[in-house]
Amino acid sequence: MQAYWSIEIRRLIGGVVLALMLGFITGYWLISLLATALGYIAWFLYKLRQLQLWLVHDFKPDELPDSDGAWEQIVTLINRSRQKSIKRKQKQEELLQRLNNIISALPDAVILFDDQHIIQWTNNMAFELMGINDQTDVGQRIDNLLRAPEIAKALNTMDTEDAIQFISPRNAQATLQARILPVERGLWLLNVRDISQRIQLQHTRKAFIANASHELRTPLTVVSGYLELMQEDPEVPQHLAMAIQQSREQTLRMQQIISDMLTLSKLETMERTHIPLREVNVPDILKNTSQALTDTLAAQSHTLETYIEPNLTIMGVESELTSAITNLMDNAIKHTPAGTHIVVRWERLNKDYAALTVTDNGPGIPEEHIAHLTERFYRVDTGRSRERGGTGLGLSIVKHVIQNHQGYLTIKSRVGETIFQASFPARHAPIVSENQS
Repeated sequence: MQAYWSIEIRRLIGGVVLALMLGFITGYWLISLLATALGYIAWFLYKLRQLQLWLVHDFKPDELPDSDGAWEQIVTLINRSRQKSIKRKQKQEELLQRLNNIISALPDAVILFDDQHIIQWTNNMAFELMGINDQTDVGQRIDNLLRAPEIAKALNTMDTEDAIQFISPRNAQATLQARILPVERGLWLLNVRDISQRIQLQHTRKAFIANASHELRTPLTVVSGYLELMQEDPEVPQHLAMAIQQSREQTLRMQQIISDMLTLSKLETMERTHIPLREVNVPDILKNTSQALTDTLAAQSHTLETYIEPNLTIMGVESELTSAITNLMDNAIKHTPAGTHIVVRWERLNKDYAALTVTDNGPGIPEEHIAHLTERFYRVDTGRSRERGGTGLGLSIVKHVIQNHQGYLTIKSRVGETIFQASFPARHAPIVSENQS
């Protein structure tokens, strides 16, 4: 920088010397100084004009100002900054193109739209799944192209929480699932994927479970009946008595598994239809269930204590609620050691929810197991569960019953305290049951 400015200083000193020499020769000192100053200003404006033209004409190489001193440094710095900007722009364009290629290659359809529902961008899969063309439909309203009522409702409310299921406008046999995701202020993304295969697999699995359960039920009933007769026959040899007893216990366990599988299959395959609701007297169900468990399963091993609001009823399906209540209480008995104290509460949680809380002072459940407890056939202690006749389906049934009643299940556990809390809407509109995976 000092080198550049030294040239300017020398140029300025040369001008002053020139003015003094002209003044000495002509005797017109003031005019000589003024003429030299005007010449320097004219040269300065000429260089400024060259720089302006270069900038205005988009940095054309043939118009690059040729100078030295500070002007040379200014032009060099501007040109260097321009080159950096060009490289940065190229990198950004390459990155944007790469991102576009990646999004275009995704198996999901992606549609970018604004607050007015105007499509800003879309990928190739949007045409494959919904017939939205990235060449002709950009600038159109998305709700004019997708006529599904589910999409229209989601766009009106801008619901970013729930997934939307609708039939593909290009293929009536294809089921699509969409989610609205916020990108930035005034910009939204509609992500759509084809879930037809998943739904078909679910239907196949559910149909298989239901059919297999029905087919197994009859032979198991016959085997169980014969084993019962053999067990009660006094002429059966003593050395076969234990084998017959164990066989009968396992047969009964298999029958219970099948019964639970059928219940679970029924809960999972319910259509999206309005279920007739009735007022369910939960206090009576709790009293009857508590008494039955006290007389049988927990007779000699557990203590059961209940706190029930006598007039607290909810709207629902009585058979499903009975199944959930029985499974929750049965689970607390079967999966805790003898001597465990169990407390069952049925009370209003707040103005919107009523809660069934089952608490025990058992050894607790390790934290890594809690998230998996409602999965089918999941067991924390496999040996103890089978020993007590557990099927591994009870909590899965509970989860689906609660979801079908628009409630939620909360599980907390630590050493000395495990809490299962099923919360149900105290008052709500008719229940709409959805397919559960």
